[in-house]
Amino acid sequence: MNFSVNCLLRKKIDHKKIISLVSKANQFESYILIEFGKKSLNAKSYLSTSELHDFLGNIRLYAKGHDSKLAIEALQSTLGE
Repeated sequence: MNFSVNCLLRKKIDHKKIISLVSKANQFESYILIEFGKKSLNAKSYLSTSELHDFLGNIRLYAKGHDSKLAIEALQSTLGE
């Protein structure tokens, strides 16, 4: 099952938030991407998601797998904290 949602980041993402996001993403079996502009980032990789540092604006969370909806909801919650 595939699931995606668009999000608006109103606060800059710092180092701690990126670590929290990657940790949360790794709790799920789904393949999870964070997309913005022309970039697609692996949400389970700190190296990949470090490109979000100090980013503001629209992103798209995409997940593919049996727990994709739960994964996206958890990541949205993590980003909103």
